Amino acid sequence: MQLPIYFFGDNHFSPTPSLSNEHKIKKMEEFIREIEKSKGSIFIMGDFFDYYFEYNKNNPNYFEKIFLLLEKIKSKGIEIYFIAGNHDFWIGKEFESLTTKSFLNDQILFAGNKRIYVTHGDGILSWDKGYRLLKIILRSKIFRFLYSLLPKSIAFKVAEKISYERKDSHKIDNKKLDKIHSELIEFARSKWNKDCDIVIMGHYHHSFNFNENQKQLIILDDCCDQQFNYAKYDGNSIIIKSL
Repeated sequence: MQLPIYFFGDNHFSPTPSLSNEHKIKKMEEFIREIEKSKGSIFIMGDFFDYYFEYNKNNPNYFEKIFLLLEKIKSKGIEIYFIAGNHDFWIGKEFESLTTKSFLNDQILFAGNKRIYVTHGDGILSWDKGYRLLKIILRSKIFRFLYSLLPKSIAFKVAEKISYERKDSHKIDNKKLDKIHSELIEFARSKWNKDCDIVIMGHYHHSFNFNENQKQLIILDDCCDQQFNYAKYDGNSIIIKSL
């Protein structure tokens, strides 16, 4: 994996045209201009799309502009890595062809002087039992096959409903933040104890940084239509930036 590595995610590009989508695309184009001289790699940490389901054939052309952006990034000699989130784990060969490597599960990177644990961040919280069960069901081969049999218009409405309900789950009461952070810190410690130096994730749509004994937990904020949040790792240290 080429250095530097740029981490970002939670763009939630929509399959339906919108002004918000256009602003997000412009922000990503600005990001590409920012990094193109340094080359390196980008690591998309899931929920790049608000909804993505790849059929074996006759895929709807929802994301032509996004795919062109990824092709533009690769043409500049920048490697593209992707890890699935809770909105876009139904990827397939078409999307994978646009990346250097795509993953459905958490990854450990050996890059520079650090070991970095990369996760989207969903399914970690112990009390989120309903979603943990839903995650197993939605990612199963049986469910994917059955879902693919639905007429595309109905499948899209089902996905919209699931997406809307998951977005509601991110409206976090401030009283819950400490509880969430405490559990994520314990999760990070479990990875630090296995010799990882940095744990990085998205999913929670806010920024949080915790350091302990020269180890680091980073929760990256999202890439919305107003701001593109990312982390840059140069092989020695990682910094948080935004556009």
